[in-house]
Amino acid sequence: MKDEWIRVFSPATIGNIGPGFDVLGMAVRGLGDIVHARRRRHGIRIRAIRSPTPIPSDPARNTASVAAANVLKILGERGGIELEVHKGLPAGSGLGSSAASAAAGAFAANWLYGRQLSLEQLILAATQAEAEVSGGFFADNTAPALLGGATLTRCTVPLDVTRIGFIRRLKIILVTPSITVLTRDARRILPDQIPMRAFVANMANTALITAAFAKNDYSLFARSLNDVVIEPIRSRLIRGFDQVKESALRAGADGMAISGSGPTVFAITDDARKARAIEQQMVLTFNALGVPSRSWVTTMDPHGTRRLEDEPEGRRR
Repeated sequence: MKDEWIRVFSPATIGNIGPGFDVLGMAVRGLGDIVHARRRRHGIRIRAIRSPTPIPSDPARNTASVAAANVLKILGERGGIELEVHKGLPAGSGLGSSAASAAAGAFAANWLYGRQLSLEQLILAATQAEAEVSGGFFADNTAPALLGGATLTRCTVPLDVTRIGFIRRLKIILVTPSITVLTRDARRILPDQIPMRAFVANMANTALITAAFAKNDYSLFARSLNDVVIEPIRSRLIRGFDQVKESALRAGADGMAISGSGPTVFAITDDARKARAIEQQMVLTFNALGVPSRSWVTTMDPHGTRRLEDEPEGRRR
């Protein structure tokens, strides 16, 4: 059996994209997870984990290994996989950390065993892995992580996902405050009912965002990044959210929203110089409130999960 390592990169993602709760998601450039993988005779083994935050090393509880196992099951393969997981994303950041690992694990397994499945087919294996570990079946992070660009999940059972496009001019300012927001807590506080006016407003903005990505039209996106249903409730979990949003808009941002369930927030512009000024003001505002943060200025990732060059011989142990 070949003892060749491959490296797979999967990008960070922004779930919801404002009003598109559990429906819209987009991949962002530069941040993400890398999974090293090779075939073994049987079973799934995690040889090493490098992560800024603790994550499970048990193959039954890590999304990368569970997704790889799901792919082998779909393929009917009896062989196994050995993994090393290099986390570029902290768990619980709101940037699709568990989804990135799941996407990379699924991709690696499929590559090592003949590339029989399409990226679209891998979404189910990755999403099931995330569901088994986190308890929620949502593809708004796994889908863009695998496909790149922006995606829309029409339905989860059966899974129906469409890649809706890419906005070339979009500059994304990500700021992650040192605040813990658990997804289960962020979902628990959501209302069971919402006013009709709020429902219509979010539906209209979600539809326009979809059109914006399909048409590569930044101006449409800038007009529609407004969530009147989820953000007013979840923002209470992010200390300083209102002040930071005000600072971002005052600095020239065309909108700001929560990334997934938070605590990361993201602002948008189509001007690179403005982006740096917006980033600075957002970070300064969090700091003034006693909340340290990390920040990045980035763009969309159009490629999604992909294989990197093979590991050099000297790395193997």
